[in-house]
Amino acid sequence: MTTEGTYPFAVGGVSSWCHVVVGGLPEFTWRILPIHAGGRRPVQLYELAPNAALAGRIDVWSEQLPRRRRTSGLRREVRPGLPGDLARALIGWRGDQRALVEGLVWARAHPDALRPTFRSIEAWEQFVAELQLVVAERHPDAAPAPELDAVDAAMLYQRLYWIARTAAVATPPCDVLHVTAAGWAALPALVDRHLRGTPLLLTEHGVYVREAYLAAARADASAGERFLATRLARGLSLAAYAAADVIAPVTEANAAWEVGLGVDPAKICVIHNGIPAPLGSIAPPGGLKVVSIGRIDPLKDVQTMLHVAVEVCERVPQARFEYWGPATRGQEAYARACEQLRQQLGLGDRFRFMGSTQTPDEVLRDADVVLLTSISEGMPMAILEAMAQGRAVVATGVGGVPDVLRGCGVVVPSGDVDGLASGVTTLLRDPQFAAQLGQRAFDRVCERYTQSLCLARYRELLGQLSAAPRAEQSPASAREPVEELRAALCEVA
Repeated sequence: MTTEGTYPFAVGGVSSWCHVVVGGLPEFTWRILPIHAGGRRPVQLYELAPNAALAGRIDVWSEQLPRRRRTSGLRREVRPGLPGDLARALIGWRGDQRALVEGLVWARAHPDALRPTFRSIEAWEQFVAELQLVVAERHPDAAPAPELDAVDAAMLYQRLYWIARTAAVATPPCDVLHVTAAGWAALPALVDRHLRGTPLLLTEHGVYVREAYLAAARADASAGERFLATRLARGLSLAAYAAADVIAPVTEANAAWEVGLGVDPAKICVIHNGIPAPLGSIAPPGGLKVVSIGRIDPLKDVQTMLHVAVEVCERVPQARFEYWGPATRGQEAYARACEQLRQQLGLGDRFRFMGSTQTPDEVLRDADVVLLTSISEGMPMAILEAMAQGRAVVATGVGGVPDVLRGCGVVVPSGDVDGLASGVTTLLRDPQFAAQLGQRAFDRVCERYTQSLCLARYRELLGQLSAAPRAEQSPASAREPVEELRAALCEVA
């Protein structure tokens, strides 16, 4: 399993899902290969199950050079065309997937040649020439590229170097490659899929491309930076989609995006997230408390939540808000800005940042209403956990949230402060209605979103993939049983 900025070094919904799947399928042996932003040694926040072990760690943006291989005194081979090939394949609107994989395979075979390759004048010149061709492209589905300057080109060049470095890391021999994001986490798997024919399963929690678009829209960056960031995310996603034998999004909303990006619907099998089967719902305490659980991150739109709290407290003066969760690593400045906004709005103790919790069920049982204001989600575990406690939920209609809360929660467009505040206020003022919604939510979780259902579908899918003939041995026969299983699973789902 390859991860990107999540398990086992960060908390959050994706990490929780990884921990549940790995520990819940003890009949499989797991090797976890995390991709981590270098700079300091990460702290492992999850204790791996007995059937799992780390297979090393890929540190990007670090100063450490790749491990050199013995070359018996021979001069290291360089490939000046590699940066340009990667730029054309990943940034171009009509990316050449074959050229991309060939370039990444070469990087795997020549890790000690990557640094001299990218430091050569010839490689830079060829890269600039290819980038100019990409910028000049015209396609009816794509807006014209903005002008790029030398800084934009240099930043992209550095990212392509790290893409090659990441692809150069070998995953341990395995029966199935399980990728947890259609981005950097897919790079080592793409190479092994080509070299060994190992089946590749992609689980997409959030849509990588969509989240890149949202990040670019919020970023204080030049048009060139935003263009390159979104094109690179698109290129990485398309490469992951093309290589995957099965794509298992956690919600139908993700599947719609994937089909829109050109994925064959026959490749897609939705497997919903799940939580342990709840024992029973408990009536809300009636303390007018609104709770949110999640990372402090721009995607969670905590600043909108603060404005919602102001409006709710004007209508229900006794209301209190608690936000449980740490700042995402790298988003410490955003967390400070949220705290400053809390003070500027004069919320005082009516809105408190509580930090991490090891007992989310207790936190949720102490709530009357659970609030989520995200601008992007897959299928949030926090909502499922709230439903399992019989709590009414007010949430933004992103990702799989509308499907999960249909008939048992309040769904509002993202950024709609008044709509969110009205939903929360209504439930606080009418506890009987809130209790009815909470009971419906509890029943829905028991019916559709239990951990046992999620694990059963992954157990069957991973078992079938691991038993399938390798694609390099028999491409046609390798895909037939996978397609049969995928159809069966989707019919059950």
